[in-house]
Amino acid sequence: MTEAAAAGRSELHVGWLMPTFFHPLPVDATEPEEVADRIVELATTVLADRSTDDQHFFAQMMLRQTAQLIEAEAEYAGMCFVEHEGEPTMATVLVNRVPSLGGTVEEAAEATEALLKRRYAHDDVGTTALPLDSAPAVTRIGGLEVTVPPELSPDGQPQTLPQGVIQTYVPLPGQGETMVFELNSPSLGAWDMYAEMFDAILGTLDWATDEDLAEQRELERIAGIPAQPGPHEQAPQPEPERGPEPERVDEEVAEAVRRRSSLVLDAVGMRGPMGEEADHLASVACTSCRSKGLTAGCTVRHHWEMAELAPTTLQEILAAARAQLIGNSWTEDAVAEGHAVFTGPGDSTSAQGYTASLTADTEQGRLLVDVATVCTRGTATSVAGDFD
Repeated sequence: MTEAAAAGRSELHVGWLMPTFFHPLPVDATEPEEVADRIVELATTVLADRSTDDQHFFAQMMLRQTAQLIEAEAEYAGMCFVEHEGEPTMATVLVNRVPSLGGTVEEAAEATEALLKRRYAHDDVGTTALPLDSAPAVTRIGGLEVTVPPELSPDGQPQTLPQGVIQTYVPLPGQGETMVFELNSPSLGAWDMYAEMFDAILGTLDWATDEDLAEQRELERIAGIPAQPGPHEQAPQPEPERGPEPERVDEEVAEAVRRRSSLVLDAVGMRGPMGEEADHLASVACTSCRSKGLTAGCTVRHHWEMAELAPTTLQEILAAARAQLIGNSWTEDAVAEGHAVFTGPGDSTSAQGYTASLTADTEQGRLLVDVATVCTRGTATSVAGDFD
């Protein structure tokens, strides 16, 4: 998701990733009819195996809660229902913005921590640094009691339920605003799992100004690294101009990626010239993260090209790649006319594995290859595979 800061400031786009098993509430809807339609869809999805009455009751609760969240100008609200160690559990995540308590992010974090320690003297409050720019983030971990009214209680009597809560306050640079991420869960037996998941969500937080986004696109253009095409998309053409090199990547990671590139080259064979101008390795944001407004590098990608190839040779190359890579524990994830994407096993450098994208440009007589580590966002926990 991508949000923009208020007008009159340098526009700051903020993005983060949520696990796919979270169901978002329609706090971004602009019309009452849209809110109702999306809530009904949510109710029938979440309670697909329950009665119509149960679905209607759930929808009424969610409509009431969503209306309150829209009035409070929430940026995001989502809930999940997952099984943990054989037991059903649930959690909610809320995100909104509040005015910062200080001018700089450091001043705002210091003031926020002091305020939280005064207000929640028995909770665990502290400041840590996020992966993004070592930005300060103030986190409060504690509990709260939620009163369930009689009309929502199973026995028709009011109840008080304990819940765990984590709130993380992240001051935005140059905005005078602070993002507040909040996790709530009554499922205390699954608390460690949800806390780990919440930490992984914060680890995907990213922001950029319009100028940053333009600079990122220019770096990728300079590096000759096109956005990885989908199965039915034509591969983009890298620009021939050169400029300053993008930031260097860790040598160990670079070596690991180049080794996978060598495997691909061995599979296809040297069929044509490979110029230095079409051989680049850089840390970039993957296509999925860029589509959500995330620009910080999440993958190390090696792009190289082979030129002066006849159409029949290009077909032979793709066939050879499939035969050799699949025979060496790689799997083919996508295939289309002149394009194939493979995933290889991981190692200590890239635990989630590596990808190899091969595109045959028959018009230009070129083979375009991108070999990369799998996106590192959301891969630090056991729920990593559920991030979109």
